[in-house]
Amino acid sequence: MVRNRTILTLILLGGLLTGAMAQTAPDTYWVQFTDKENTPYSITQPEQFLSARSIARRQAQGIAVEESDLPVDPAYIAAVLATGDVQLINRSKWFNAITIRTTEQSALDAIEQLSFVSHVRSRMRMVSNDPLPEDMPAPPMMEQRGGEPSDYGASWNQIYMLNGHLLHAMEAKGQGMLIGVLDSGFDQADSLPAFADLRAREGILLERDMVNHDGDVYEDHWHGRSVLSCMAGILPGYLQGTAPLADYVLLRTEEAATEYVVEEDNWVAGIELADSIGCDVINSSLGYTEFDDSVQDHTYADMDGQTARISIAAGLASQKGMIPVCSAGNNGNTPWHFISAPADAVDILAVGAVGGFGQHAPFSSFGPSADGRVKPDVCTMGWGAIGLRVEGDSIAPISGTSFSAPILAGLVACLWQLHPEQSAQTIMQAVRESASLYFAPNDSMGYGIPNFLMAHNALSVLGANDIAGSNALPVVPNPFNDLLIVDLPDALGSTVSCSFIDVQGRIVRSNTARATGGKVNLSGLQDLVPGVYLLRLQFGDVVLHHRVVKQ
Repeated sequence: MVRNRTILTLILLGGLLTGAMAQTAPDTYWVQFTDKENTPYSITQPEQFLSARSIARRQAQGIAVEESDLPVDPAYIAAVLATGDVQLINRSKWFNAITIRTTEQSALDAIEQLSFVSHVRSRMRMVSNDPLPEDMPAPPMMEQRGGEPSDYGASWNQIYMLNGHLLHAMEAKGQGMLIGVLDSGFDQADSLPAFADLRAREGILLERDMVNHDGDVYEDHWHGRSVLSCMAGILPGYLQGTAPLADYVLLRTEEAATEYVVEEDNWVAGIELADSIGCDVINSSLGYTEFDDSVQDHTYADMDGQTARISIAAGLASQKGMIPVCSAGNNGNTPWHFISAPADAVDILAVGAVGGFGQHAPFSSFGPSADGRVKPDVCTMGWGAIGLRVEGDSIAPISGTSFSAPILAGLVACLWQLHPEQSAQTIMQAVRESASLYFAPNDSMGYGIPNFLMAHNALSVLGANDIAGSNALPVVPNPFNDLLIVDLPDALGSTVSCSFIDVQGRIVRSNTARATGGKVNLSGLQDLVPGVYLLRLQFGDVVLHHRVVKQ
């Protein structure tokens, strides 16, 4: 935890050991199993290990239940625990492993001899703090454009910046959506006035401590509570979260006082639980990079989405139909500089921070990922954002990508609420494509600041046969002046209906053209008003779309 005079932030750092080792003294260990051949569970009966909501989420997106969804074989777990004084901490079905704690070297030796154990890795204790510079100034604030609605209060700017208030005006405030929050604790969220509405409607469906397993997440740490306030908090005239009517699952995976590599394992177990319950959106304001013992450090080369176990798990969560939203990290002005795991994960939304004028926050971590993907994906207000302060008794400006992520996560849930027929991947891509720098992304802000009205309008014109995504429709040049050429080899000889749709969802130009030589030429566009449009083309039953810019 980091504190200074004007800025509050928390970036929790840990890491993943890559070498196998045995160690005496109190310690925790990752036990990797070889198979699930004798498991009593079957993918033909997913109701044994997945909730009806989780199964429905997969079915709606055409996602099959597979072997990775099967729980760890209980016989394997029992055999490990029978080797001595061994405590089960967490289990991971996606990686087919468990985390244990033991002080007995003889037990570790016996575990390593079990035929179904692949290897045992130590999860060593680490401590790491990454403070913001003491002289970091408070950001300048944007003047309240268009007035400040009384129910939003000081939190108006962080929602208005994203056009999130317009989703709220459509009565999309997260109703029916389930958001999982993985964090360090939710101190006093069971009693603070900001969550009175959440409690009254019984909107917290589950809380689970994946660290101590003591059943209480409300006495551990403040950070998760401040994160939660950015989504679910309601203090009329002072604060309204971005998804104030969503339901929530509160999962403590991080020990804030000291850092252990085991916390990555806790996180994996937490996101698997969120999946099993049926969460739609995940918010994680945790990040892992370097450690006091440099032998165990992640390196920037590890930030490829395929190396750190926590990042692999975030990518798996996306493949299983959830939308993981992860803080990019607060290392922008430190020697590390880059994003942290799991922000490097593939097909998630990694969120950087900007100030009240949309300017990049100096502390917000930079991309790209080690394999060259755009990171962060997008940015929202995290430099002087409004949420519950450390003590929880009032609101205050709070800073860190820890808070830009939940601001985005809540609105992502609202957007998906309006478009339940769309997949997680389509929703995420719509958010990216709506952002201010989509055609010129950079390493500090990624695709830029999202426009949720634009994302909503783009999704509103999609049909069941639409092909979404930035590569669905090759268009040149883009930006354009008076001519667009679209590569459509499958439409050879077909008559193609062409529409330009503005950010308000209005069709401002519509005509037909014939695909010749595998291409469609759209000319005479010089009278189109400069701006951003959704180009929609239809031939037969196929509908394609792409975001284009008229200069």
